Order: sequence, then structure tokens, then C-alpha cells
Amino acid sequence: MNRLTQLALLVGIVILGFSPSRIMAQDDDLYSFNVEEFTKKTWEWKGEISASATAKIFNKESLLYSVKFPNRDQNQASEFNLQVSLESRWDWEWSRLFLAGEANLLRSSLEDADAENTFLREGYWQISQLDPHNVEIGKRLLRWGKGYAFNPVAFLERAKNPEDPEASREGLWIVQGIWIPGGFSVFDNSSVNLVYLPVRDDLNDDTLTVLEEEIFWGIKVYALIGTTDIDLYYVQKSEQGELDRGFDFSSNITSNFEVHGEYAVNHTDELEFQTTLLGLRYLTNNDVTWIVEGYHDSSGLTKDESKALFELINSSPTSAAKKILSQIQQRKTLNQNYGYLKASVKEPFNWLYFTPAVAWLVNLDDSSVNVNTQLAYTPVSNWVFQTSWQHLSGESVTQYGENSVQNKLEVIVTYSF
Repeated sequence: MNRLTQLALLVGIVILGFSPSRIMAQDDDLYSFNVEEFTKKTWEWKGEISASATAKIFNKESLLYSVKFPNRDQNQASEFNLQVSLESRWDWEWSRLFLAGEANLLRSSLEDADAENTFLREGYWQISQLDPHNVEIGKRLLRWGKGYAFNPVAFLERAKNPEDPEASREGLWIVQGIWIPGGFSVFDNSSVNLVYLPVRDDLNDDTLTVLEEEIFWGIKVYALIGTTDIDLYYVQKSEQGELDRGFDFSSNITSNFEVHGEYAVNHTDELEFQTTLLGLRYLTNNDVTWIVEGYHDSSGLTKDESKALFELINSSPTSAAKKILSQIQQRKTLNQNYGYLKASVKEPFNWLYFTPAVAWLVNLDDSSVNVNTQLAYTPVSNWVFQTSWQHLSGESVTQYGENSVQNKLEVIVTYSF
């Protein structure tokens, strides 16, 4: 697919989204009523097509840039990405089947950066004969934790990307039993989840860094007391004989003010690390939503350690420098302490269907900053038009100051069906 074809495809999608026939059809649907839409169906499905165009401006002063582009001849890059997501659900009296898949096509101006991939995001069978209790078998995203940008207690899933917390994630192959005793004594509600997660060749081995073969047993105990949710977590590594543990909570102080937190203790190579999260969510009277989180990971690098790591890149041969670069890029967080702040406004100045937002991700150890500004517009049912601008800044030998990308502009058009 050449550049002209890619641009034509994106423009065509935008024009289609604003076509009068689609807008008039939306107005007609506002007052339509079909009783079959509310009837439980055996099979349901939905999908989403997303087309994005991205422009990246590189930081030529970055140490990471000099490793990625040794000739220092690359000022910017452009990318086009087409993503198709499909979800389906079969619902019988005694069981349910969930499937969610994704296909991506990436075309880049950088050499050897083009990519295509198709994968199953989630696919599991749920035995619901004993509703509300059930058993789930298959590829599942557990979504443990209460945090927005960080989840310390997410022991058995792929880590969130704090630069894009709402991005879809791929599940892991598990067997999960769910028992829901409900309310009793001081508990308004309660449940117990037991998880079995094996690690073998080609089975969950690309995510969890453990021995060649391992078995994880996880248990989550949930309780609701008044307006406060509490979860306790225990994860046993059978082969290594280690136990990870943690808890989280979320409490509604008022109808528009929520406080949440997480604490986790992890074991790696006979070392023990603590990870902590404390955050809040506040909705103002003029529809501004504030999310604030503070994050600490004792396994992260100190400011001096990360500084030495960046300086080592400059003094290492190419092969060693590339290994250090890979080590830095694979980590969602590099240092120990981070702050996250996001503000989003619903329909400011009475501009219907328009939601601007800005998020600050700050490395509190080296004071470098990652800022992401988003503008989302949904004038037509099932269509979302979004523009985002990401800017990374900081002094030399800091995480975001040394990032090879300094600015990124992205335009995304999404159609749901």
C-alpha cells in the first residue's frame, strides 16, 4: 500500500463519517424503537476499525537516538496504521463463549519498520450453570487493581503502559474459578477468585519472566463494605516456592470524589520489592474530571543508577549499546517514583460531542516529563475523530529527556459497528 493510497483511504473514512446521509440516519435512529434490540440473543458481536496517521520528530541530541540512527540522518518519520478489532459472544443457558481478536497493518517511512500482525486478545469459555458462580477457561485479561495509569497488584497480566493507560491489552491463558457468596455480616458483597496459570513453551512464556517451566496459583478475595471496595491478592510460584502478595482499595468519599490505592510485594531471584500506588478521581461541578496518582517501585533505578546507565551507552561499543537500549525500552517505568495527572473536560463552552484532555506523566526522580494532549470529537454515532500530541522533555541523562522521540502528532479515525 503506497503513501497515496493510505492518504486516500484515511480521507475517505473522514468524508464518510461526515456524510449527510449518515447524519440524517443518526437523527432517525434517535426516536426508533425495536423490541428485538432488548431481547437476549444467543450470539452477539461488534467490531471496530481504526485508521491513524502519525508524525514523529526525533531528538537528535538524545543518546538513544545515536544508537538507533548511527548516521544521524533521520529527522522525522511518518507512520500509517490500520487496526481491525472484532468481539463476539455466544450465550447459552449453561455456558458462554467470548472471543476478541485484533489485526494490525503498520506502514512506516523508516526502513524495516513495516509490520503486520493478527492475534487473539481474549478467548475464553465460561461455565455459568451455577450463576453467579462460574468457571472460566482460556485466554483472559484479569484486570486486577484499581489504578488508572499503574497497577502494582496486576501479578498475572501484561503491564499497563502509563503513556497510554486505555490501550487494549492481550490476555494470558488461565483457568479461573469464581465463587460469589454475596453479602454477609459487615460485608455488603464478596467474592473469591482462584486462578491457575501455567508457563510452558509457547504458553504464557512471552510475558512472565520466570523459570523455563512454572505454575502460578493466584487467589483474589473481594469485599464491599459500605462504599469501599477491598481486594486481597496472593500469587504462589510453585517451582520457585515464592509468594507475591498485595491489596487494593477504592472508596467513594462523596458522589464525585473517589480515592484508591494499591500495595504489592514481589519476589525476584530471592529479592523482595515493594510497589505502592495512591490516587484519586474528582469530578467538578463544571464536568472536569481530574485523575491524580503517585507511584513508587523499589525495584526501579535510582537517579544516579539511571544516569550511569545512559552514560554507559555513550562509552560502549555498538552491540553493547543496543542491548542497553533494549533494556531501557522494554521497561514501562525506569526509575522508582512517578506522578500522573490527567484532566479531561466534557463538552467545554457547550461544544457538543467534544472532549479535550491533557495528561502529565512525570518521572519524579529525574524531573523529566511526558505530556500527552488529546482532542476527541464524536459528532456522529459510532464515529470518533481524535487528535493527540505527545511531547517529551527533560535534561540530559534523564528518561524522557533522552527519549529518541521528542514530539509525536497523531490523527485517529475510529468507526464502531
